Amino acid sequence: MATYLAIKKSLIDYIKLNKLKVGDKLPTENDLAEKLGVGRLTLREALKVLREEGLFYTVHGIGTFISNNFEQINDTIDINLGITEMIASAGYAPGVKMFEKKLVKSKKEVTDALNIPENSDVFVCKRIRTANDKPVVYSIDYFAPPIVAAFLGKNDENISLYKFIEVDMGINIGNSIAEITPINCSEELAVKLEYKKSEPLLLIKQITYDKKGAPLFFTKEYFRPDRFKISLNRRRIKI
Repeated sequence: MATYLAIKKSLIDYIKLNKLKVGDKLPTENDLAEKLGVGRLTLREALKVLREEGLFYTVHGIGTFISNNFEQINDTIDINLGITEMIASAGYAPGVKMFEKKLVKSKKEVTDALNIPENSDVFVCKRIRTANDKPVVYSIDYFAPPIVAAFLGKNDENISLYKFIEVDMGINIGNSIAEITPINCSEELAVKLEYKKSEPLLLIKQITYDKKGAPLFFTKEYFRPDRFKISLNRRRIKI
């Protein structure tokens, strides 16, 4: 995953530096691999994933072309990336404008997601996430009891939850279940995201599990659709 993200960022940097746009053709795989300083086979595998994200398309015998506007932050819901990783891989500087953490009583939505008793004390972290200092996502993370203690002493507002859980805590993250809902921007969210009230937002609710299927945290993320593009690779199966 780290190699894929590095190549994605290098490709986006190359596209922006050379002012390429939708419909422009990329150099051959050999030339592009040399320009990016990566192996051809590694580049080919990364391009395969990026095509599935809808960022590029290939015409057999002709070449690979740009199919996306890279002024937006692009992500595919097929691959479970944290917000910090999404922003960084798109060539922007991730940051935080607001950081708040506290213990709260769990409501039914959180209770059901984390499989905990009703009215339990849960640790919540709220952040306004920025890309090049511009607000793009408002995130609310509720932590399952087994990992709360590790976060209580953390005051780094830019902390990547995925990295902290996997590297610092040594917990392997497994699958996640996500639900996407279009909503109208409330007055509160408009202030937080510097957006217009009643304009559309994308709300993603997600439960992230460990490898054994135990819930780690429940997240609610409000995305500005003018700065984020989220795609889904839908595969057809025979029935």
